[in-house]
Order: sequence, then structure tokens, then C-alpha cells
Amino acid sequence: MAERIQKKKEESRAKEELEKKTICFTGHRPNKLGNCYSLTDEKSKYISKKLEPILIDLIEEESVERFISGGAIGFDQIAFWTVQGLKRTYYPHIKNIVAVPFKNQACKWTDNETQAWYQKMIDLADEVIYVDELPEYKVDGVAIGDYHVAKMQKRNEYMVDMSRIAIAAWDGTKGGTGNCVRYVRKTGKTLYTVKPQYDFELDVLYGING
Repeated sequence: MAERIQKKKEESRAKEELEKKTICFTGHRPNKLGNCYSLTDEKSKYISKKLEPILIDLIEEESVERFISGGAIGFDQIAFWTVQGLKRTYYPHIKNIVAVPFKNQACKWTDNETQAWYQKMIDLADEVIYVDELPEYKVDGVAIGDYHVAKMQKRNEYMVDMSRIAIAAWDGTKGGTGNCVRYVRKTGKTLYTVKPQYDFELDVLYGING
């Protein structure tokens, strides 16, 4: 019994240490971000440029080393490639992680460019987590790997649970990003909101762990 208790304490401490070094991303799809459906679109590049100094500050001032994005088109993928650029150019030690809600996430995306960028992202990621394969985040009654809208929120919850800070590209409207923001607030994690309606101005709401 004593050994099991000690092991749980050690596992809890290890998880806390990892969380301190980790941030995650949540954000709108392209239709709420100036229709930036292509990662080569000028709007996508602009959002990346607005995001980059925030990430540099987190790396250099907050000792962040791990970045988890959700893999979807829009802000998720812009965030991944922004991190990848920083990793390639300045910070080779950082980890760029993708948390996929279910393995067949990209099956309904018919655009060839979108499919190609998605596969490249999966290939380059330091780690890919298929969230619906994790027992504590599975959706009852839905097969692993299959689509279900609830799996998107489960993916968001996993990312937030693993992180100290969440960065949200959120305009205040209802939807998946809004649900994730509410979960961030519920868990007491720090929330960085970049507001699309105000030229991606940054607003910080500090959580219980700073």
C-alpha cells in the first residue's frame, strides 16, 4: 500500500512538472479567421506573425518547451506550423505535438492541399496522440477512429489537462472554441486569448498556477 501511494505521488509530481512546460492551442476554423483555408494564404501568414512573438516570450520567459495543437484546419494548423518554424530556426529543443480527436479526422477533407499539409504535419510532429484511444477520454458507444462531434471536445479537454497555459484564437462566439475556453476557465488554467475581431490583440487571464 505504501509503495502504491508513493508511486502515485511521484507520478503526480512528474505530471505537474510536465504541465509547467506545456501549452496548448484552440481556435476557430478558417471561416472565422478571414477564410484562410490555405496555409499559404496571406491571412494565415499574418496570424502566424501575430502568434510568433507570444510563443517566443513563453519559450524564453516562461520556460515552455512543449506545444500541443489539435490538427484541424484553421488556427490549429497555423499554430503547429508557427511552432515548427521556431523549432527549425531558433529552438530545436522544443516539442511540437499533435492531439488528434480520432485517427480518421482528415477523411472528410476533400481538398488535396489540405490533405497534403495535414499528412506532412503528422509526419513532422514529435508526437501524435489519438485522444479517443485513451480510456479516460473515449466517447462511449462510438468506435475508436470514427467521427463523433463529442470527440472534438474530448480532444480539447485532453490538451487543456496536459497544459499550464491555453492559447485561444477566439472571437467570443459560441462553438467548439468557446466550449474549450469555458473548460480552460473551469480547470483554472491560464488563458491567452488572441482576438480575431481586434487584430489578434492579446488578453491574458491568469489561472491558479500563474
